[in-house]
Amino acid sequence: MSLAVVMLLALVGCEPKDNKGGKSIVGEWKLVEWNNAAPEFNVYIEFYGDKTFEMYQQVWSFDYEYFDGQYNLTGDVLTGLYSNGTAWACGYRVSVVNGQLIMYSQEDQSVTSVYEKCTIPEEIKAEATATRSLEVVPFL
Repeated sequence: MSLAVVMLLALVGCEPKDNKGGKSIVGEWKLVEWNNAAPEFNVYIEFYGDKTFEMYQQVWSFDYEYFDGQYNLTGDVLTGLYSNGTAWACGYRVSVVNGQLIMYSQEDQSVTSVYEKCTIPEEIKAEATATRSLEVVPFL
């Protein structure tokens, strides 16, 4: 009986959690809402358990651009650093609710971004092997 209880506790403890007790941000996400409207651009992001991320954006051009780097989640505040050493434009207060990652920018004019779990299409990953231009501004 005690072995069954230990196994049950081990299984419950395996699901990744953030510092607030909510679901983990680890996984693949697609932007589905930006400031209470459907976005006119595409952003996919994958957060890995080792605190790295990969982002594929079709914001400033017809092609997807690729960015990667590291992120940090402290409590409910998400910050990041691109692999070229540039910090994200701001930090984000995050929550995961009903399979959606909701990010509130910490700027003077807060922007709300809503992402849904997805599988990033392989053709997008293949197309976006590197940023197309040094002048491209990353979405985050």
